[in-house]
Amino acid sequence: MIWKSPAAALLRLTASVLGAAALAACSSSDEPVATRQVTLMPDPAHVCDFCERLNEPAEPFQVYGDTYYVGTAMISSVLIASDDGLVLINGGMTQTAPQIAANIEALGFSLGDLRLILNTHAHFDHAGGIAALARATGAKVAATERGVEALKQGRPTEDDPQRAMEDNVFPAVPQAQAVADGDTLEVGDITVTAHYTPAHTPGSAAWSWRSCEEELCLDVVFADSFSTRSGAGFRFTGDDDNPSRVDAFRSAVATVADLPCDVLLTPSPLSFGVKEKLAARAEDPTVNPFVDSGACRAYAASGAAGLEKRIAEETAEQ
Repeated sequence: MIWKSPAAALLRLTASVLGAAALAACSSSDEPVATRQVTLMPDPAHVCDFCERLNEPAEPFQVYGDTYYVGTAMISSVLIASDDGLVLINGGMTQTAPQIAANIEALGFSLGDLRLILNTHAHFDHAGGIAALARATGAKVAATERGVEALKQGRPTEDDPQRAMEDNVFPAVPQAQAVADGDTLEVGDITVTAHYTPAHTPGSAAWSWRSCEEELCLDVVFADSFSTRSGAGFRFTGDDDNPSRVDAFRSAVATVADLPCDVLLTPSPLSFGVKEKLAARAEDPTVNPFVDSGACRAYAASGAAGLEKRIAEETAEQ
């Protein structure tokens, strides 16, 4: 599936000449990169006891090649840059959208070049900013079939472990489009593959692509959460109202473990050690700690252990 450039944008969030030049510098071409001026009008801030902490600002940084971190200190958003447009994965909370936009610009790119927004799972802290970012830029929005169901209604699906949490709502994204398991989406020379991983939510996805630095191209995976956090009364082992989620969860874990993976990214920067890895890279700039061919397998193993712990807890409650 190839996403084409959206129609002209709204009013203006000015992209500087320097920003355009920086984007052009990432290209193998000497041609200048055309940027559009857009206006980001964020939706009302989400209110929760820990929202201020979730939205704590973080400096954007290059992960590897054309892959950049543009999220907050507690919520990951990732940018993939091509000469023909940008791809964003996850939109944080509603109040995170301006930070994501500012981080994109701080890296020298233009928000107006955003062409595609992907989502790992549709909860308020990872999908809340998508509606505003898509409105401003005309970017296409894609997720799994169940993920799109949640995005279109602005809250988790009925069988989502966190459906019962009343504050887990966000602005609906009615234009979201579903991709099948294994589908690929292209923006310029970026090719992103969807992998269904229905663990944390029924609509969870991992997204994978290749990023290159000079002649070395690596496999990057943005894997969804394996957290078993849920609303009151939900059972992963199933009950009279819900079938067991155990087999689907285990299959999702196996999918991530088997993916070609040199660089792991996750919805929480804590889960892939951003703070520690940035400190290590600052100490020795010749080494990139984000490159770890065993990271996906280790992350999957941790997810499997978390599920087994949850199963044991639910069994003990019977």
